[in-house]
Parts: sequence; structure tokens; C-alpha cells
Amino acid sequence: MIKTVLIILLGIFFLVNGINHFYNSHFVQEYAEKRGLFEPKVMVFLSGLLLVFGGLSMITGYFIIEGMIGLCVFMAIAAFSIHSFWKEDDREDKMMEFMNFVKNWAIIFELIYLTTTVESKLGLF
Repeated sequence: MIKTVLIILLGIFFLVNGINHFYNSHFVQEYAEKRGLFEPKVMVFLSGLLLVFGGLSMITGYFIIEGMIGLCVFMAIAAFSIHSFWKEDDREDKMMEFMNFVKNWAIIFELIYLTTTVESKLGLF
């Protein structure tokens, strides 16, 4: 029961972040442009879709494995393309991007763990 609640809460986290990609797309696109992301407008839209799909899959229990895999792909791409701390010159910017890089990998490892513990696509409910 507690695992189900925690997975739903994590799904809400991703869903809210995905909605934020659409609601505040201008700001997210500016940040993506600043980080040198290829086609920022398209990438922000696609990443928003991945976040919403992954979040909804975790909340509902439908296509949960596919949703978690999509989230892992998004987080890995974001870690290397957006949070490339090694490119930063400013110490504070480097530290902030490093923390986000590590945070992304922590979330990826948690998603991998959860994916391996789900018995079936509807195994949570």
C-alpha cells in the first residue's frame, strides 16, 4: 500500500513538471536555449509530453513500465544536455548544474528500481 502511494506521489511530481513545461514554456525554452539545446521549442514540447505521459502512467498504473522507461530516457538526456556542469565557468553555476545532474541520476536509479519491482503493467493496483 505505501509503495503504491509513493509511486502515485512521484507520478504527480512528474505530471506537475510536465504541465509546467507547457504552462511556462517560454521560460523553459529560454533556459533550454541558454544551455544550447538543439531545437529548444520542439524539445521542450517533447519533454513535456514525456513527463505528462510518465506521470500519468505512474498515477493510473496503465503502461507503467513504458512510462517509467520514457522518464528514464528524458532524465538521462536532460542530465547530459541541460545540466552539463563541466561546461560552466562560474563556480556557483557549476555547483547548481552538478546538483541537478546528480539529482537526475538519483531519480533514474529510483525509476529503474521501481520498474524492476513492478510485477506487471497493472501490478500496483
